[in-house]
Amino acid sequence: MSTSSHISGIHEPNAVTALERNLRERFGTRRAVCVSSATTGLMGVALALGLRGAEFLTTPYTYGATLAAWLALGNRPAFGDIELDSLGLCAHSVSKRRTSATRAILAVDIYGYPSDSDALRRAADDCGLWYVADAAQAFGARRGGRPASSRADAVVLSFTTGKALDAGEGGAVLTDHDWLYERLVWYTQHPDRQKRELGLLTANEFAINGHMHPAAARMALRKFDAALRKVDPSRRHIERLHVAMAQTGLVEPPLWSATDSQPSFFRFVPAWRRRPAFEELRNAFPRLRIAPAPVRLLPEQGCFRAQYPNLLSERARYPEAVRQSKLRFSVETGG
Repeated sequence: MSTSSHISGIHEPNAVTALERNLRERFGTRRAVCVSSATTGLMGVALALGLRGAEFLTTPYTYGATLAAWLALGNRPAFGDIELDSLGLCAHSVSKRRTSATRAILAVDIYGYPSDSDALRRAADDCGLWYVADAAQAFGARRGGRPASSRADAVVLSFTTGKALDAGEGGAVLTDHDWLYERLVWYTQHPDRQKRELGLLTANEFAINGHMHPAAARMALRKFDAALRKVDPSRRHIERLHVAMAQTGLVEPPLWSATDSQPSFFRFVPAWRRRPAFEELRNAFPRLRIAPAPVRLLPEQGCFRAQYPNLLSERARYPEAVRQSKLRFSVETGG
């Protein structure tokens, strides 16, 4: 193996190559590109799609890192509302909010709850938009029998610490578009991989250093099958717990079960029925760790408000997101 083979990403025996093959087979996509992080993957997708200084539709109910790379490229967010069952971007809201300047949808499978990928795909096609999914928290989640966000033009995964597949750091972009895959290689991978895989005589020496470290890829390969196997029993445990919590009258019953949705539960975030009742629920379930939900609406965060003051008056456009941000809370088992 040559000195640069671990960064060219194409030689056997190469952990990155093997991990990309695993991802293609398990997720049923034509192409997979491993990257150094989900943020790098989202930046690579924006570069590949030519999204600079463009408007994109997204959810206000997500972690700031979802938007970070796209904002760094000068793109402008517009916020749609979310669905009650999945907490993901509402496809109807996309149709209502898109303008002539809108170029893409950036949806999120927040907390590992799969968004309605079929509806978002239809909305994207009807509106002539790219559909990109941040599925960083949704490894192992399914909806309608398919992996979360499977209908997106590009699906971004994360393998960082705390995720279902924890390799310390790393991520991947999945796509069925050969041309998008080639652009991702061009913008995020080492010139050796560009030339050898794409058949180029010249290469993009100005690509970002976005390849995945082979040590992280080897760790991801070792944990891959076990991580997927763990999702189902963990989900069943949380489903039983949710039913028991709802019987107290303090917590809303689960809604996602009616949508053929199988969350991976990166976080378990039920909703209060009428009002927050932390002490009452802690008394009923003393072995649980119960706390406010870890996500705040993006437009309510100081860093965002300082940069985008013109978006602060749009709360009326996403009333469900506002409501759910007040009702949702986080639960972790004590064991």
